[in-house]
Amino acid sequence: MCKVLDERELEVLKASLDSQRFYHVYKKTPLPLASAWRLIRRLAKAGLVEYSRGHVKVAEAGLIVLASHGDPMALALLADKYRVNTVAVKEYLEFLCQRIKDLPVKTLVDTVGLIGPGSLKELRGTPAEGLAAKLLLEFCKEFVVEVDGSMFLLGGKGIIAAHCKFCNREGVLELYPDCPYTKIFFRYLKTRFLRAAKTFSNADKKT
Repeated sequence: MCKVLDERELEVLKASLDSQRFYHVYKKTPLPLASAWRLIRRLAKAGLVEYSRGHVKVAEAGLIVLASHGDPMALALLADKYRVNTVAVKEYLEFLCQRIKDLPVKTLVDTVGLIGPGSLKELRGTPAEGLAAKLLLEFCKEFVVEVDGSMFLLGGKGIIAAHCKFCNREGVLELYPDCPYTKIFFRYLKTRFLRAAKTFSNADKKT
């Protein structure tokens, strides 16, 4: 995802953001037609663009590469998709590139298994913290508990991140441990788990 493209590849990839026709992409670059064609095919093979019958579309992997190079349009498109601001995307990508270098990543969702909940401590207080928490809460479901419209990411020491319906009425995440209701909900969760465990235990005794 942090792949450094050569100048010609980057030029073709950027041009592909403005047009979905290969001919128009070619016209936006100073490259000969044959060179532009070879580069489009190379970018398609790398999964950075989708190409079919003259139509070109930049894949999310391509947006990530462009955004890593500071392209404002790619940053804006990723920010819109994940409902954060461009600063959060930029800082999150910089954080990733320091750690995972050139591992193949098709979407930002793919990075969830690479960063882990521990990354939130490193990102604490930065714009990227919100995006990391959002990805973990939405796409790391095996560690997420949902209670009455609120979501909690659980770790070894309790709640790591929370999306609290009381703190937040517009869908933006409330980050750990900023939610003033975190302890209340954690006690509520323990009560529910204990009741469930007791129910299962009683059921086992009856059988």
